[in-house]
Amino acid sequence: MSPRRLMLAPILLGVSISVSACVPPSSPNAASSSTSGVVVAVVDGDTIDVDTGAGAQRVRIIGIDTPEIGRGGKADECYAQEAREILDELIYRSDVELIADPTQADVDRYGRLLRHVQHEGHSVALTLIEAGAGYEYTYDAAYDGQDAHRAAQDAAERDRRGLWAACATGGGR
Repeated sequence: MSPRRLMLAPILLGVSISVSACVPPSSPNAASSSTSGVVVAVVDGDTIDVDTGAGAQRVRIIGIDTPEIGRGGKADECYAQEAREILDELIYRSDVELIADPTQADVDRYGRLLRHVQHEGHSVALTLIEAGAGYEYTYDAAYDGQDAHRAAQDAAERDRRGLWAACATGGGR
């Protein structure tokens, strides 16, 4: 295991324990449709590719925005690579559940599925926000679990976790 992965392991374990102690395992609406699959790629801190058995689907995780990885010669935003690495460590090659949210569109303007993502019964977005790897993000309409995401961001900022400690202005936002 690389030194970087060894450094991330305690962060993820601590966040996983704190999130599982505070949040019901099933935040998204039980009536929402869901699909299971295996994460085959972590594109960045809020976008993954999931093989659902019908081929890989690109998925934008509902309720979180992470710093942008620089593309086309642009520099990364502060904490972009760390957010991607935390998500990679958490769910790459793992089974996840993709849950549609009836308050959100099915796909975004880039053609990505918009889904809540759960791993081992817990919200991936909430875990990342709690670790300080991203921000609560509401695109157009309130979504299921929004209050928990906002509370997790407030706690991460208050406790200076992740980007709240590493970036001069909380990630430049």
